[in-house]
Amino acid sequence: MKKKHTAQAGFCNLRIITALFSVVVLAFLALLAATNPSTRGETIRAVGVTRRAFMRVTPQGVFQSTDIGNSKGTSPAAKGAQRRMLVPLGNTVWQYDDATAIADGVSIDANNVWGAWTLSGARLTMQAITGNGTPAWSFSSFGSGNSGVAAAKGADRSGFMESNAAGDDFLQHGFTSSSNGTPDWSFPYPVSDPNLPASSRKVATSRDGSTIAAVVSDSVTQNSTLYVFDGNTGTITLMWTDPLRMDGVALTDDGSIALVTQDNKATLVDTSNGNIVFSVTGSGAGNIFYPISGDGSVFAVGGFSFDVYAFNGTTYTQVIHFTRANFWFGGASTVSHDGSTVGTFGGNYTDGWLSGEVYLFDVASGNMLGSYPVSGTGIYQGTPIGAGSNDNGTVMAFASWGTEFHDWPEVMMFNRSVQLIGQIDFPGSAFSVDVRADGQYVVGGAKAVHANQFGDGGRIELIQLQASPTPTPTPTATATATPTATATPTATATPTATAALTPRPTPTPRSRPTPPQRP
Repeated sequence: MKKKHTAQAGFCNLRIITALFSVVVLAFLALLAATNPSTRGETIRAVGVTRRAFMRVTPQGVFQSTDIGNSKGTSPAAKGAQRRMLVPLGNTVWQYDDATAIADGVSIDANNVWGAWTLSGARLTMQAITGNGTPAWSFSSFGSGNSGVAAAKGADRSGFMESNAAGDDFLQHGFTSSSNGTPDWSFPYPVSDPNLPASSRKVATSRDGSTIAAVVSDSVTQNSTLYVFDGNTGTITLMWTDPLRMDGVALTDDGSIALVTQDNKATLVDTSNGNIVFSVTGSGAGNIFYPISGDGSVFAVGGFSFDVYAFNGTTYTQVIHFTRANFWFGGASTVSHDGSTVGTFGGNYTDGWLSGEVYLFDVASGNMLGSYPVSGTGIYQGTPIGAGSNDNGTVMAFASWGTEFHDWPEVMMFNRSVQLIGQIDFPGSAFSVDVRADGQYVVGGAKAVHANQFGDGGRIELIQLQASPTPTPTPTATATATPTATATPTATATPTATAALTPRPTPTPRSRPTPPQRP
């Protein structure tokens, strides 16, 4: 009997121990789930298309390599706990998250934010600045793929470019805020190149909304073509084809001049007849976009150096030349609408893009206004990826992929004294940024996780800055640039224009070009 009692007691104890062990394991797993930021708040989604991107450096320039995969993504909220605590600057007006698409492009006009989304759920969204972030309407022809958007700063008109997932079907559309998801007009491009899909850098809308321009490439002939459309009707007013690859386009206020980013060459094209007004070779190709002022008098050419050209009444001359060893200035440069101020976010490609510096310059004097250095750690590239400015250069915004540990904000805003006046802290990498003409609102688009990670999902976030940014009256530098950097305020080269512009009278000290009148 004693042996039987002992056996029963032992069996009972074993069951108790097993039950306690199960409780401990469950408690441990619950604790792990609660403390693991990669699972907390994550939305379960079906397997979809994911993407990761890296920047690679060659002697010719900096190029983005993209890999497409299929896996579960990470919701925008899922990575928020991983970031370092940063003090927010600016008031968040609203955020709009998407579970599968990436906010690859954003554009802002006086009243609305326009978003261009990629991957699964690729589409155009239109959101009111004064709303809660919910799109008033959306549009897509394909449902997946790539897209780009550009809105007029001074009119209700937007150009939207999209390409399907295979990259062999490109479409162009024109919208207004009241289009309600139906294009005012559409155009199917007769050529395509899967290696050069639609993007916001490849479409531009003039400030007055009269003109929409876009660049597309032909995978068969390897030629690229600049298309110029009447913004209201979609009528093609110009087709300009060239064998040198076209990566981006920008327009002057009335659309009379298009600045085309051609590989490592900046080409100013008269959109009334296709004549080349001026061209100059830059210092690198790839991840690059050349911006221009509203009247076309000032434009910037980034690359391994940062160069600014201004119209002197006869032709364009180089007024700023800035370089720094191992830095790339092509991905995030901007020119204010009035041409008074230029800025660039240079990234150091030798340390894995873990450091960089923002530089602002006064165009009239050629002087550097100041700089703002950033640095971080981790295994992810913090590559600068976009920039924008308000009309007078008192608010300039710069976007980057950010680092693994979010050592600096993914979107940073500066005044003309190069003081940080606003920021957007995304859970993943920023891909785009834009500033309203008055500088009161800044919008950014992002991916839910870092660009170097496989993942999908994204966010558009709108923030509000001060109502009336105060201009800085003098171009005196308030920050010291890195000693290894060199800036040359005077022209170091005067490229020859292929066609001269006719200057118009102007009350400002600097002459500004006026292109020929449209027929």
